Amino acid sequence: MNDDKWQKIREYNVIWDFAHNYKFLPQKSFPMDQKYLNIVYGAAKNIFDFSLISSFLSYIKKDNTFYDDFKFMTELLIYHLAYLNIRDENLVIDSERISYAKKVRAKYELRDPQNIRDQFEKAYYGKILGYPIVEGGLFLTIYKALFAIDTRDTSNLIEKLNEFFERHFAFERSAQDRDKFENMVKEKKAKNFDQVDTEEEELSENFIEEQFGIGSAEFSGNIYFEEKKLDKERNLIFLNKGDETYHESAEFIEDFYGLSVLNKDRVKAIENKVAKGIHSGKKLYFTRGEYTTKANALFYKKNRKKLADETKDYIEGNSAINNRSINELSMTIKNSLANFYDFEESYKSFGIIDSTKAWRAGTLNDYKVFKYQENKEVNKFKIDLLLDGSASQIKRAKLVANQAYIIEKAMDKLNIPIRVISYSTLRDYTVFNLYRDYEEKENNEKIYNFMASGSNRDGLAYKAIHQIIDSKDPTTKNILIILSDGKPNDLRSNINTVKLYDKDQYVDENAVEDTGKEVRNLREDNITTLGVFTGEDEDVPKAKLIYGADFCRITSIENFSKIVSIFLKNQIFKA
Repeated sequence: MNDDKWQKIREYNVIWDFAHNYKFLPQKSFPMDQKYLNIVYGAAKNIFDFSLISSFLSYIKKDNTFYDDFKFMTELLIYHLAYLNIRDENLVIDSERISYAKKVRAKYELRDPQNIRDQFEKAYYGKILGYPIVEGGLFLTIYKALFAIDTRDTSNLIEKLNEFFERHFAFERSAQDRDKFENMVKEKKAKNFDQVDTEEEELSENFIEEQFGIGSAEFSGNIYFEEKKLDKERNLIFLNKGDETYHESAEFIEDFYGLSVLNKDRVKAIENKVAKGIHSGKKLYFTRGEYTTKANALFYKKNRKKLADETKDYIEGNSAINNRSINELSMTIKNSLANFYDFEESYKSFGIIDSTKAWRAGTLNDYKVFKYQENKEVNKFKIDLLLDGSASQIKRAKLVANQAYIIEKAMDKLNIPIRVISYSTLRDYTVFNLYRDYEEKENNEKIYNFMASGSNRDGLAYKAIHQIIDSKDPTTKNILIILSDGKPNDLRSNINTVKLYDKDQYVDENAVEDTGKEVRNLREDNITTLGVFTGEDEDVPKAKLIYGADFCRITSIENFSKIVSIFLKNQIFKA
């Protein structure tokens, strides 16, 4: 047996000893100079139900930029609880813990923490050695909240961890997954969230002996050694950077979303008009998603590029279906327009062939034998497509982008000006991502960059959009099409925020009434507004209160462009 395999056997034996179970293949192990980690990992296996923990990690994983950080914090807490459980009965655990803490601490004598995980690691093991936690108050608040969790019941543990992540990070799951998670906690049975991490394989003694030809005294197995992932570019964001206000600042918003495209005076002028009442003190931010070269910005740019590439692959992979949808949408609207506007008929070298003139092609070399109808009045319409870009859209972000792409391409075929914007709220900023302006046909692919994040302060978003739509031209019919989950919500309980009084929270009746008022203001200013609702059954009454008659619910995002077609046809008839 070679030295590496023998080393692995020693690592596994420590884990199995403290787990009091020799019939599983550990998912991971640590070198013997990190024996403390093998001890607490094994002890944790004896205390906690790792099938529940694995399901919990799967639950928080999908489309979660902070997943690696969440996983690290989860494991650090589990190891801490395992240590507390065995420290009184084990004579070596404290010395092994101090020895490992010195190794960890030594790393940070030479360099500063590079990410959130480094910060937690440095603080936790430094504290063991008596070092003070020198990170700012924001980090200290989150650190204390994590280690205030003290339970040996796995179901209770994952419930408290979920509450911790939701309280301190912008973290949201789908209603379906939330319900499944709640049932998992209640039933104490693992659920499938589609991204379950590899579980330890239950092994028989015979299997082990067959694999390695050794007795049960020194178990091993086909060695699965998960190499530590080294990604120096990932997560250069700090919880405070020594400045507690970073995550509340314009600098953070710029790093996360990209450079502002409106000058400060223009933004301030709009804020002065809209940030009143329940929106008092709130800020606006307009961007096209172009990033600076700062470390944090490059990290966020990298993550966004990954999402954009996935969206690009999805949209281009459905090009045949999309092209058919684009043609159907444009033809449906064009046929409706034909009933109301005079089309100029001319002969060109493309279009519908006129059989009475076909002879001219061969005889006179005159190939203008095709009828071509050109509508001179289509620009009477101007469309703003406003997409809810909050975290509730994470699971369907590619589908939302695909439908927006179909709509903008169809409008281009008709020469109907269209602008495409998404909105979401993070901290005190309501952020607008501009993907293309009215005449920017060359920018249709920018919708690949659609990103879902944060919450949605719909009333403020609609109020701001009202300010930037030019509704003064009496010859132009302005149409605003909004795709939303119909659930305005900006509960202020994220990092470094103080919980507001209920009457000041932007949720429930407060948010619905405010959003409905802004929709009515848009319509009173002759901006035709359609609300397309993608939310849950329970939120339908709220959506009706917000959007009134021009409201439509779709259970499948693929129907969005079809609804837009029907709505625009009706608007043409009303023109």
